Amino acid sequence: MEKRIVPFTESPAWPILAELTDKNVLGTDGLCNALPRKTARAILKRDDGLFAVMYAERFNLYSLPGGGIEGDETPEDAIIREIWEETGCTCATIEPLGVVLENRFHADYTQIDFYFVVTTNAESGQLHLTPNEEQNGTHPQWHTLDDVVRLIRDREHDTNQRKYLQARDVTALHAYLQR
Repeated sequence: MEKRIVPFTESPAWPILAELTDKNVLGTDGLCNALPRKTARAILKRDDGLFAVMYAERFNLYSLPGGGIEGDETPEDAIIREIWEETGCTCATIEPLGVVLENRFHADYTQIDFYFVVTTNAESGQLHLTPNEEQNGTHPQWHTLDDVVRLIRDREHDTNQRKYLQARDVTALHAYLQR
């Protein structure tokens, strides 16, 4: 399969999938003005039809693969790196899905999450996890799309951080299913 990337600068305007705030995630008021952290995240599908989900054993938490955009990386550069680090896979196709905007007043924190739809024709290779990810027992799992949705959506979380992680990934999965 030929590698295909739709560059951020050449793609149509990224649709905003959701604006997550303390009001709609936690039921409390307030907005903050902190400078945003930027991340790249993916709905990653293998040729065999299975989808990647990251599982952090320490927190019993499932999430989509991805992480922070570093230095002068583009969102596309970051997702290629994150997929390689977290799953050991290379990207065959990369297509923008949309953006989730997070405004966490309770934490004085904002974030812009660039979501992609990515395919890989590779099996998982060696992982290149951060020490924090290793300490948390983070590793990729491969499931059907229905199972990924269920694993992420159907958990009851007890921390604000995990509620935001869940809300943003559920938003992206919903957008993917509506395409």
